[in-house]
Amino acid sequence: TDDPASRAAARRPPRPGSGFGRQRALASLAPGARAVFVLHDVEGRTHDEIAAMLDVAPGTSKAQLFRARRLLREALGS
Repeated sequence: TDDPASRAAARRPPRPGSGFGRQRALASLAPGARAVFVLHDVEGRTHDEIAAMLDVAPGTSKAQLFRARRLLREALGS
């Protein structure tokens, strides 16, 4: 509909914890940080596996995961 309440709701940012908000926050990460986050926290890979897959040092994988988690917490307000 085109009522004022619907227009206001469409402009409102997503609720923290909503699926859409998480997707948007994840998409906002740098590609390397996003890849490490998904490989480690979603797929359960180790830092050694991630390092071999992405051709980086395990320490780089750990640093990117730390950064990704921090940015996601900030973006989601938690």
